[in-house]
Amino acid sequence: MTHVPALLLACILLSSCVSGNSPASKPDESGKVAMKKDGTIVLLHGQGRTRLSMMILSRRFRSAGYQTVNFPYHQTIDSLDEISDQLIGFIGKKVKTTNYHLVGHSLGNVIIRNAFQKEYHDGLGKVVMLAPPNQPAHLAKRLKKNLIYRVFTGDSGQKLSEEKFYRDLPVPTVPFGVIAGNKGQRLTFSEPNDGLVSIESTKLDGMADWILLHHGHTFIMNCKDTFDQCQHFIEHGHFKQSESE
Repeated sequence: MTHVPALLLACILLSSCVSGNSPASKPDESGKVAMKKDGTIVLLHGQGRTRLSMMILSRRFRSAGYQTVNFPYHQTIDSLDEISDQLIGFIGKKVKTTNYHLVGHSLGNVIIRNAFQKEYHDGLGKVVMLAPPNQPAHLAKRLKKNLIYRVFTGDSGQKLSEEKFYRDLPVPTVPFGVIAGNKGQRLTFSEPNDGLVSIESTKLDGMADWILLHHGHTFIMNCKDTFDQCQHFIEHGHFKQSESE
């Protein structure tokens, strides 16, 4: 059985962004002060990560004039349903604008979808999914019986492997777009992927738009073009590539 730490290390090595998208890069390269927008971006990190993984994206949205809040959760302790309840409560306490949007990375998108079984607060506009496992995850299926994986990923990690769970998982009832990556690996995949999720499994019936960027799963949220596409979808309802189609 593949060891999780070794797999994660391989993905990190394969998933770095192109030069110029490091944490040290400035979010507003033009130097202009953006007009304040009436909206909050709620950010959700991925599996095995923390809010720090979304800080670059948060900074870029703030530079563009949005307010941001970064949802914390603990998948090793709480069940997926508990985390979804926590997300609804977090939005109620932290969002102070009339409108808000959700941007999730990886498992964060499963949490977003699962929370549609509850009732989001008024004002939800759009959802942008970064590298989402919108179908049962290939690696979760392989590792679901591995003790290290079970401890590390908790209830949410098991759900990612279950066909029945995905059949019952709600589709967002607001416009949503999907950003997938194709900078993958061949060690555990025989199809195009981003290192952890196959490209095809990011797609979901009902999505308003879908785009493929040349990034890996682990750091796709840190890349400048990822932010540009997120902002464009939130403000226009589609990604930039769709303008000429």
